Order: sequence, then C-alpha cells, then structure tokens
Amino acid sequence: MLIIRPLDSVHNRAGFDCGTIPLNDFLYKTAAQHRDKGLSNTFVLTDNESSADILGFFTLSFLEVDVSVLPPDHARRLPKSSRLPAAKLARLAVDKRCQGKGYGSILLADAVKRIVATVKESGGIVGLFVDAKDDTVRRFYLNFGFIPLQDAPLSLFLPLKVLLTGIEMSL
Repeated sequence: MLIIRPLDSVHNRAGFDCGTIPLNDFLYKTAAQHRDKGLSNTFVLTDNESSADILGFFTLSFLEVDVSVLPPDHARRLPKSSRLPAAKLARLAVDKRCQGKGYGSILLADAVKRIVATVKESGGIVGLFVDAKDDTVRRFYLNFGFIPLQDAPLSLFLPLKVLLTGIEMSL
C-alpha cells in the first residue's frame, strides 16, 4: 500500500534517482536542513509504512506574490498593489524506476490536500504556484488546471478556488 509521509531520517535518500541532478541533490543534501529550519516540508512516497525506499517526493513552502504576476482574470478580483500569501510546490519528483505509474499525480493530489487542509485550518492563500523545469513538466501541470503566469510560461498558478473545488470533488 502506497503511503505519503514527512521525510525523516529512516528514509533512504541516497537510493533515490529521478534522473534530474538538482532534484536528487535537494533530496540528498537540503530537504532535511530546510525542514529543520522551518523553510519547507518534504513528503515522501513509499511502498508502505515501514519502507525506507523513496518512490517519489514533493516539497511545500509558502511565499508572497505580487498581484501583477497573476493572470488578469484572477488579479482583477484581488486587492490592487498588494503582495498576497500563496503556497509553493517547490519540488516534485518520481524515482526513475517508478515513472509512468501515475505517482506524480498521486503526489500532486496529496500536496493539494495538505495545502487545502492548512488553508481551511490556519490561514488564506491566493493559490498554489509551481515552476516547471521544461515544457513536458509544464504540460503535466496544465492537465491539472494550472495557468501559466504572464511573461513566464514555465511558472504556473492554480487558483485557490480550483484547489478547493478539486479537493471537494475527490472526497
């Protein structure tokens, strides 16, 4: 049974390889440090509760965004000249051995659920942001309703309304 849980010291970070060196390096060298400093949280997908092997991971953090970077349809509904809180899917990767099995979608769905739970319990955001590394990854996110930002086609945005609707549909 697949399970997603916070990264901890029992997980075999060195055994993970998604084929992208910066993502591997983040997991190996930086994810635990960022967690310990309160900068971000990394969650890992494993086969079961006791497995140390990482099949995939994602990292969440929060940021402020300037309203001017949002698509016009969304910006016009928000306060002008403002910086607003948002969530960031900072990283998402699947081990090469597991790619093509839908694990990326599973990880994205879990990230959305965690963000929505935080928003409903603790505060508000304008939406979820992600930076795609290339056009293939961009198309992955577009399939889930992400919207490219103006002047930055690899930077994408999923409005809060879509996050909330998506989570309600899956319950």
